[in-house]
Amino acid sequence: MTAFYSVLVAINVLCAALILAYGIQRKRYQFVSLAALNGFSALFNWLSFSLLSATDISQALELSRWHLAVIIAAYPFYIHTFGTWSKLKHTNKITIAFIIFSIGLLAVNLLADYPLRYGRDAVLVEYTTIFNDTARVLVGETNALFPLIHFSYSVITIFLCFCVYRFYKEKRSLESGSLLVTILFQIFAAYAGFRIDSQQSSLVYLGAVPISMLSLATLVVISQAFRKTTSALEKEVGERSEFDRLFAALAKISNEGSGDQFFTDVMALLAKYCKADFAILGLIDKEDAKYIQTKCVFHQGVSIANFRYARRGTPCEQVISHDACVYPSKVWEHFPLDTMLKDELIQGYLGYPILDEQQQAVGLIALLFRTPLTDSKKLKLIADVFATRIGAEMRRSQLEQQLTTMAFSDYLTGLPNRTSLLKQTNHYQINAQHNNQDGLLMLFDIDHFGEINRKFGTDIGDQTLKIIGERLSHFASSSCFVARYGGDEFVVAFPTVKGEMHALVRTQWTALSAVFKRTCIVGNRKINLSCSMGAIMFPSQLHESVDIMGAAEHALVKAKQSGRDSYCLFEPAMIDYIEYSRSIEQELLQAITHSNELFMVYQPKVDRHNNLLGAEALVRWTSAKRGFISPAEFIPVAEETGAIHKLGMWITGDVCRQIRQWLDQGYELVPISINITSSQFDDPEFINHLLATIESFDIPYHLVELELTESGILKDKSRAVEYLTMLRDKGVTIALDDFGTGYSSLSYISDLPFDTLKIDKSFIDKLDDDKNKELVKSIISISKTLGVQFVAEGTETEQQVEIISSYGCQVFQGYFFSRPLPVDEFVEKLARTNN
Repeated sequence: MTAFYSVLVAINVLCAALILAYGIQRKRYQFVSLAALNGFSALFNWLSFSLLSATDISQALELSRWHLAVIIAAYPFYIHTFGTWSKLKHTNKITIAFIIFSIGLLAVNLLADYPLRYGRDAVLVEYTTIFNDTARVLVGETNALFPLIHFSYSVITIFLCFCVYRFYKEKRSLESGSLLVTILFQIFAAYAGFRIDSQQSSLVYLGAVPISMLSLATLVVISQAFRKTTSALEKEVGERSEFDRLFAALAKISNEGSGDQFFTDVMALLAKYCKADFAILGLIDKEDAKYIQTKCVFHQGVSIANFRYARRGTPCEQVISHDACVYPSKVWEHFPLDTMLKDELIQGYLGYPILDEQQQAVGLIALLFRTPLTDSKKLKLIADVFATRIGAEMRRSQLEQQLTTMAFSDYLTGLPNRTSLLKQTNHYQINAQHNNQDGLLMLFDIDHFGEINRKFGTDIGDQTLKIIGERLSHFASSSCFVARYGGDEFVVAFPTVKGEMHALVRTQWTALSAVFKRTCIVGNRKINLSCSMGAIMFPSQLHESVDIMGAAEHALVKAKQSGRDSYCLFEPAMIDYIEYSRSIEQELLQAITHSNELFMVYQPKVDRHNNLLGAEALVRWTSAKRGFISPAEFIPVAEETGAIHKLGMWITGDVCRQIRQWLDQGYELVPISINITSSQFDDPEFINHLLATIESFDIPYHLVELELTESGILKDKSRAVEYLTMLRDKGVTIALDDFGTGYSSLSYISDLPFDTLKIDKSFIDKLDDDKNKELVKSIISISKTLGVQFVAEGTETEQQVEIISSYGCQVFQGYFFSRPLPVDEFVEKLARTNN
């Protein structure tokens, strides 16, 4: 008997510990309750052994009291354990009811003089157990309240039977069978206890054995679950390891592969891993969306030729139209029209769409198997990853192609752009030199294109350029390269030409200039154009100091200087000018930063009586190497090369410094004009630098006047108005220089904020012509209408002064009054004016 109960107690303690740990870990509270029942069972078995071993009646009665208390305390745990396990509704409420009921029974059992089981006349009776041990049981009349114990037991038994039914209904046969056996065993244990108390059996108390057996069975189930979980984890780890190797290989291909080779390598990897009989990467045919054009196909791991097939009647149609689809077996029964499935005895099919940026299907991955699929879930996951990566690569490849197109194509006309042109001309030059042949490049520029933008707007200008670009594109072929060089400039290049140089250029000029001269219809507007062209025969006309485009640009400048609507073929003599321009540029930049070769002179602006009203600051250059260099020489070079920006900053700095010096010397100054070129005016940094320079020398803004030509402000009217308004708001005055030489309309000029109108010297020189006189008179009248000051520039004779004065002009500038004066001479004139 001792060994029997010791084993039971050990089983109960072990089950309680293991089941409790499992229940807490998995958060399954029915197992926590079952662990508690095992704790009560261990206590019950220990008390059963102690009760059967008792030799004193009082000791036996006290043990009986606690023996019954353990049974009563365990009742709520039965309810909670199996009610929760079977997911019975209101389990918690029933448990609480039993807790309240059990507390009442426990109170009566523990506080009464005698336990609920026996009355006053109980005695100890010896008997021999089945283990051949001597045991003693209490015999006597039962307590009047003891039937409540039987009632509780009956209710719990009925409750457990209902739980069996719940398990059975939910097809949980293991749980329903185990609990049914436990109930039957529990009934048997109760009957055995009754027989022992009636001295009719040699058994011992077995009340806790059923729960012990159920707990052991539960441990077996838990251990099997652990084994399954362990096996699943091992399988998952193995699959993850496989996935890691697979995706590492995919990543390696992604890092190393590009272009079509990437797609081939990816599909080869997919076909090998999935052991697919066919692995297909197909894209929706761009010409006919009803068809799929394969990009790469693998048959049993070997690449085969691509093919085209109709989507209709194939599982691929489902993939493209809906989403990923899987047919584990007999796919051909679902798609009887798909002959490939029948001919190749295909059983399993897995298809996954390839999506673009808008999540629209543009193709698919299809895996075909001659055997049914056993793990379609894993294959679908892999196909998802591969399809996503292929889609990403397609988008990257498309973006790269777009960027390449953007890098080498003109956004407006669609023609090759400057970058593409330079690359192509370099290729042409190398081939021409290798084959000892000449090529021809012609650079076209639309004459006065800025006028179109100004009159009709940039949208019309852009449409015009598109029309010209489209016309020129018809000339493009393997023997003729057409590109947009930038702005309103186009290039036509021939890799090889034969014939007399001048005749050849003349012929091409006649044909191509007609393209420009043909009327452009933009909306309801008819736009007529002309063009200028510079040509270069390469490599025969090239020189080591100039490249193809540089030579063509110089020839184009010559063509424009000759009156536009003409062409000019590059000549070797131009190289001398190019080299001269470069040396002038270098020497000028050096003079700006490292010498005193540059200096300013000031030509007075006066009234008719030679009273000083203002002055124009003019830069002069006396080179240590070349001597005096005329502004007519170095200013154009500075504009062509971009050195004008540094020169302009030097001029504004020197003039502002000089004004500050005169102010410090106490002179009352007149406004000093500074000439600004169109490229300077287009540069916001120059305007900011000018204002910052004026502020740094603390000069009143009204002492500075800017002189701009018409062409300098014609490119962008809105920007011109913005800059001029900003300058005038500060107090800087604006003079429109060389008026009459540009192409601006009066309505355009009237919208510009300026203070002074300077008529060009060419009009003054022709005052002996009656028509010109009327024109000058009209311009002076216009200035009065606009409310601006008028300056006659280039007055050299008294007769000119008399005529212009009679028209109402009051301000003059020219050699008749004064040449440009060095600083010291201008100071003398300034001093006389002050006095």
